[in-house]
Amino acid sequence: MIVEVPGYRLAEPLGAGATGVVYAAERLADGAAVAIKVVHPELVDAQYRDRLRREARLAAAVVHPGVVRVHEVGGERDQAWLVMDRLSGPDLQHRMDAEGPLAVERAAELLTQVADAVDAMHAAGVIHRDLKPANIILDHDRPLVADFGVARQLVSLESTTGLDLSGDAAWLHTGAPSGPALGSMAGTVAYMAPEQWRGEDVSAATDVYALGGTLFSLLTGKRPYERRTLPELAYAVAMLPPPVPSAYGVPGYDAVVRKAMAKEPAERFSTAAEFAAAVRTAAIARPVIPRTRRRAGRWVAVAVPVLVVGAVGTTLLARVHQVSEDQLTVCAQDATVRDAPRSRAVVATVYRGDRLTPIAPRDGDTWVHVRLPDGRTGWSLTDYVRHRC
Repeated sequence: MIVEVPGYRLAEPLGAGATGVVYAAERLADGAAVAIKVVHPELVDAQYRDRLRREARLAAAVVHPGVVRVHEVGGERDQAWLVMDRLSGPDLQHRMDAEGPLAVERAAELLTQVADAVDAMHAAGVIHRDLKPANIILDHDRPLVADFGVARQLVSLESTTGLDLSGDAAWLHTGAPSGPALGSMAGTVAYMAPEQWRGEDVSAATDVYALGGTLFSLLTGKRPYERRTLPELAYAVAMLPPPVPSAYGVPGYDAVVRKAMAKEPAERFSTAAEFAAAVRTAAIARPVIPRTRRRAGRWVAVAVPVLVVGAVGTTLLARVHQVSEDQLTVCAQDATVRDAPRSRAVVATVYRGDRLTPIAPRDGDTWVHVRLPDGRTGWSLTDYVRHRC
């Protein structure tokens, strides 16, 4: 489809998402390089265009170096577009796709800057509604928040995908284990707060939830509640505890993510600035002793029992062997089973209270080879899978 925006010459697409396509463009009046987001026609109606204009006027009042400026909003009939600053850097989702999770210190630094920008938006009366790594652009290594004021609530997913997301949807009653696949929707719905799924009014707390999910993603390289289908994701958001970075080997930020992603808005951080302060505190409080040295200390602690084994003979050795064959219990809220130690390939996600069977030998003191109840095998961190919780 040919897209024309009066007063601008559109060039190549820079990216696309659930709400529209972003094009590189040139302003004909002065030759300025800009980016134009053209909203998908099926999302546009008169009410949407009016709201877009109102929020663009509010956004123009946001004076913060971490917010992408909106220069103009236009549209007619089934068209709507936003003219914004054009930036050269990648978004954080592309950065993670190419390089994996960010370094912990870098993730914390970026998210505090993003949260400060979001707090400035809230002070101007703007709720973003669609915070996620793909909407955080790096410009000379400085994060800028983009694409605010254009994300719609769950009804947008219905019109974008053609799926019936109501309680009467036939696919919910077919007995099929999978239901509709997430596909390209995952980047948007993965960070939506429970109240957005329910179609309720959004608030600053909605953005705080998404900030928590974004922090989790930057630290782990994974989306919150990674699931294969929309029904599975909806259930996880509504019923399961928030995912925690420590389950993926990143300690120190669990409390921040849990509070930010609390089910009820009133239980989250009261402002984005409070979230930023909590991230800074967690970054300072993280232990500075390298993980390998902590493991060495654990070996010192068990040295005496090993010597005792040598003194009393084979009876105690047999007992130790028997313990290794006992089932292990998942002690974290959730944990992953990988195809190899330190691998990024996940065989399965297990949850607190699940039982696993250990397979000798262990890989040092960090990973244990386990068998799942369905017969699959893999490796899990010993910090989260133990004989006793």
